Amino acid sequence: MNKQRILVLGATGMAGHMVYYHLIKDQGYDVIPVSYRTKLTDDTLIVDVTDKKALKDLIDDVKPNYVVNCVGVLIKGSANNPANAIYINAFMPHYLKQLCEDVEATLIHISTDCVFSGKKGNYGESEFKDADDTYGRSKALGEIEDARHLTLRTSIIGPELKDKGEGLFDWFMHQKGEINGFTAAIWGGITTLQLAKAIKQAIEHKLTGLLHVTNGAKINKYDLLALFQKIWNLPHLKVNKVEGKKVDKSLQVSSVFDFAVPSYEDMLLEQKQWIDSNSSLYPNYNK
Repeated sequence: MNKQRILVLGATGMAGHMVYYHLIKDQGYDVIPVSYRTKLTDDTLIVDVTDKKALKDLIDDVKPNYVVNCVGVLIKGSANNPANAIYINAFMPHYLKQLCEDVEATLIHISTDCVFSGKKGNYGESEFKDADDTYGRSKALGEIEDARHLTLRTSIIGPELKDKGEGLFDWFMHQKGEINGFTAAIWGGITTLQLAKAIKQAIEHKLTGLLHVTNGAKINKYDLLALFQKIWNLPHLKVNKVEGKKVDKSLQVSSVFDFAVPSYEDMLLEQKQWIDSNSSLYPNYNK
């Protein structure tokens, strides 16, 4: 049987490393990690994805069946360097789509609930994207919606490999004393491990278009941090309940994608089990 060849771009990032390690467990996949500076594994390909020729050469040489794009400039980086955010978040997915079509590959692109402003919540897949910041607008422009490729829109939390991560979970794991949890900030995302599982199912079912990945249940940031504290057993840390600014970027469950996203507690328990079983990857969380 010919193995499906899958390129994972951004393989040392929060999403990318989890996607890589989940997909390599399947014997039917030949998974190739691609990173900008740091190797995830010995076979990692070092490529600057902002170099158009280097990216074209990569796709042409590897001739993958799938390219999973886990590269993205986040909120802070987008605000500090809008030009870079617009190139990587908005332009590059469309350029990748073109390169994939040249070798008959399918692009799987990861988007975000931040394409919405959060003024109303419970957003549908086809609703108007009303983000008003550089990050949200650039990610909105980068979404691919057609019958050959796939965009998965969600929000993710998960462990990170680098010393100073940018995500909520990594921030939480480095806190001491008291922190604030906002009850008016509503979230509806998934763990990176669930994202990896969703990508695998999407590949198996040959899904295309733009699809949401969520369990459809809302949780506020206070309750989410309280779950972190409970599951990681950190009694020295106190989570204060604060109302904060009202924002709700929750997404409607896809009517097309039948991927079953577990409850928040079950997702986080599964994430803890993953971190405990792969502790050598995460020395920052074992201090």
